[in-house]
Amino acid sequence: FRRVLFRSNILIAELFVSCQMEGKNVGKPSIFVRVWGCNLRCRFNGENCDTPYAVITEKDSAKTMIQEDLISKIKEFIPIKHIVWTGGEPMLYQEFIGETMKRLYKENHQYTSEMETNGTIFCQPLTRVAIDQFNISLKLKSSNQEDGYEDKRINYENIKSYPPNKSNFKFVVNGASDIEEILALHKEFSNIPIYLMPQGLTRDEIIKNSLPVIDICLKYNFTYSPREHIILWGAKRGV
Repeated sequence: FRRVLFRSNILIAELFVSCQMEGKNVGKPSIFVRVWGCNLRCRFNGENCDTPYAVITEKDSAKTMIQEDLISKIKEFIPIKHIVWTGGEPMLYQEFIGETMKRLYKENHQYTSEMETNGTIFCQPLTRVAIDQFNISLKLKSSNQEDGYEDKRINYENIKSYPPNKSNFKFVVNGASDIEEILALHKEFSNIPIYLMPQGLTRDEIIKNSLPVIDICLKYNFTYSPREHIILWGAKRGV
């Protein structure tokens, strides 16, 4: 396997409690740990990704935390024991996160976790064991990567490093052109379940785009995932 250097700290853009509002665990009370930093540059419909403050801007506002401080903060969110590692791209800190989850689980077996990732980074053995669920949001052509990033958005070898029994694909459907690419990926990784979500940064956009996505799910037997945080709060932080 590929060795990664252990990071002694992690750069946090946000740390908050909410319910998971998309994917397999919709409705589950969760602690969200949003890291700063990403190895891709998405521009959906000409706009930056939906969390630019964790990817491009506000690095100076992100908080550097060592493991002791982060674990102490996580324990404050009693009684919630489910952690969503998101970003940015949390796999950039995978060894730090794996060691943190190992320690939390050792202290209390009720802790569980899921990792939001773009699937471009090789998943190390420690990470495969320490994380309970991988939400792999592969970036399709419609993500319109900035120059120099297009050839990085899909890495078949690295996708294969994620445990299929713990993984699902989660795609934001931006248009009909996405379907061909999703079907090709489904053919290559037929043992990984697929969740489809409507594109949109406002409540009206999500509602407008939901029915066509549901039709696609019915046609190909994929699972529809809402994006309830946008329906309820809009493109707001800390939710």
